[in-house]
Amino acid sequence: MKIKSLTKIFLFVAVAALFSCSSSEDGGGGDGGGNNGPTSLTINASSFFVDFGEAVTFDVKTNEGTDVTSEATIRVNGTPISGATYTASETGTYTIDATYENLTSASITLQVLPVIESISVEVNSATVNLGSRIDYTVLARDTQGNDIDVTDASVVYINDSESDTGAKYVPGSVGAYNGYAVYNGFTSETVTVTVEDNATTPAMYNKKALVEDYTGTWCGFCPRVSYGIEQLQDATNDAVIVAVHNGDEMSNSFGGQMESAFQITGFPTAWVNRSETWNFPEPNNLDQVMNFAEGMSSSGISISSAVKGNDLSFMVNVGFGQNASGNRLVVFLLENGLIFDQENYTSYYGGTATINNFVHDHVLRHSFTAVLGDAIPSGEAVANNTYRMKVDYAIPPGSVANTSNLEIVAMIVGSNNQVINVNKVSADSVVAFD
Repeated sequence: MKIKSLTKIFLFVAVAALFSCSSSEDGGGGDGGGNNGPTSLTINASSFFVDFGEAVTFDVKTNEGTDVTSEATIRVNGTPISGATYTASETGTYTIDATYENLTSASITLQVLPVIESISVEVNSATVNLGSRIDYTVLARDTQGNDIDVTDASVVYINDSESDTGAKYVPGSVGAYNGYAVYNGFTSETVTVTVEDNATTPAMYNKKALVEDYTGTWCGFCPRVSYGIEQLQDATNDAVIVAVHNGDEMSNSFGGQMESAFQITGFPTAWVNRSETWNFPEPNNLDQVMNFAEGMSSSGISISSAVKGNDLSFMVNVGFGQNASGNRLVVFLLENGLIFDQENYTSYYGGTATINNFVHDHVLRHSFTAVLGDAIPSGEAVANNTYRMKVDYAIPPGSVANTSNLEIVAMIVGSNNQVINVNKVSADSVVAFD
């Protein structure tokens, strides 16, 4: 079965009647009653968008409404055709006009579209290591031999079940994953990806620093920290931010738990690596944060994630280069791009009393662990081993504004609650050990 291409399905065409190119003999100003004969031609088509191999029929009329199709000469790209029906020999755009006696019509445009004949699935790799992501690409082959990427319009099935996260899939265990796709009535062949646990755990990892910003839209001094964070992110890629809101539209119970655990009483408070406050004035003390990101750590984090609609799937991988004890894992869901007015008692952002439509980023939305962390089993926190946490999460409707703006932050903390290392990833992306 041949299915019409998406191009044709979604095209909206506004076609106006075109009247031009009057008789080559002016006629000297007729009386408008038609006594001087027709003065213009119009050509029309049965369709302006047709599939390859489909015939189109034209009709030609004078401005007086007389059908002169059988007497007119119809031209396709300037070449006359026989009769009024035409089947194109290839896809593309064609210009059509007609002549009758001494009149020539305005031209119309015909689009001849390719037809899909089959689909296929490609994968980023036939073998991936546990903790990585399988990326599927769905290609539709048309009658002209062209491959069209239809991944976003396809449904991907893995081991005979529809993938909640579409063409990006995070496997939770080793084994064979058989995937195929369905698109517009076509079904692809099955491709098999083997998931193994053969990855090498690095011995050392780059350190990153964490800033937890306790804030609120009502807090007039909080823009000072917001400005400091912007300067910090301009200065380094090794700072991870979590904005914990209090008393506004973005606050939640997880923030309240953190305020209680760390005895936060004043706003703003910026907590660095859960070990010390960011010194006032924060924009002038960027080095304090960046110093926490210097050097290497024997523990590090990679994250593979995928999201489609309200379905989020990800795996956090914690690598250990040395034996460790008492470590815990904290995993947060954040959201960027939230727009709310912000009170402002500072000279930052123009010094206005209220910053209208202020963009709030890195806002804590959910914690997948206890806010102080879940224990990493001692048997997992050993040299050359990777501990993994797999999460499949149905995002509650209304709990976030835009799933495309989500981030996942994961941190390793010690028995003293201080951060050992931290990493982040956009919720539809992958970040490797570094």
